[in-house]
Amino acid sequence: MTQITNPKRSWMILPAHDPEAVMRCQEFKPDVAVLDLEYSVPPKSRELARSGLAALVGKVGESQAGVFVRVKRDTRWADVRAAMYRGIKGIVFPGPEEFGEVTELGELITALEKERGLEPGATELVLMLESARGFWNAASLAKASLRVTALGVGRIDLTMQLGPVPQGEFRLYRFLMTRALIAARMLGKQPLGAYWRPGSRGGVASKESTAKAAREGRLMGFTGCFCATPEQVAAVNEGFG
Repeated sequence: MTQITNPKRSWMILPAHDPEAVMRCQEFKPDVAVLDLEYSVPPKSRELARSGLAALVGKVGESQAGVFVRVKRDTRWADVRAAMYRGIKGIVFPGPEEFGEVTELGELITALEKERGLEPGATELVLMLESARGFWNAASLAKASLRVTALGVGRIDLTMQLGPVPQGEFRLYRFLMTRALIAARMLGKQPLGAYWRPGSRGGVASKESTAKAAREGRLMGFTGCFCATPEQVAAVNEGFG
């Protein structure tokens, strides 16, 4: 089995339209700073977020945290064009479903690296699986581009698509986590995911719940996960060790 080297434990989501919030991330020392163009950015602020992204990537890239940009699936072409500047480490692509989607995004990144004088082939792609089709095609998606370095498990869209049981538990969650984990390990990608319990997901998760979710994820074989709030960073780093 291919061993994962230098896993990144805490991936901290930061609203790209709020430079002050982004720059405060250094206080919490996440392993990865994820400048977000998706859920944390109001629709009316997306153009503002894109226009300021180049400067933010450069500033945050000067710190020790690696800088990734999470794009919005429906606007990924414009988002990637706005993100590809010096200091960028990679792109987080949520919700891929087909081989060609990943291949085409990889080709766009290649063209932009050449156009903007960035190191050829250095920009990574992290895929967040968020649909039934995406999980079904997990291995194919991970093989669609040599840039893919990690597979992550999304939950919000997946729960809405497949439905939770009345108690709020998502019955298929562990199965889908395992499917993503196997594909990632088989192909030498970093597996990203934590075993979140009902009522303790994302921004509402306490430090204790976050640490527990991270520990359970680590026991399953995952090596890192996304943090919805700054306070979760230390808990995630502790849980993944």
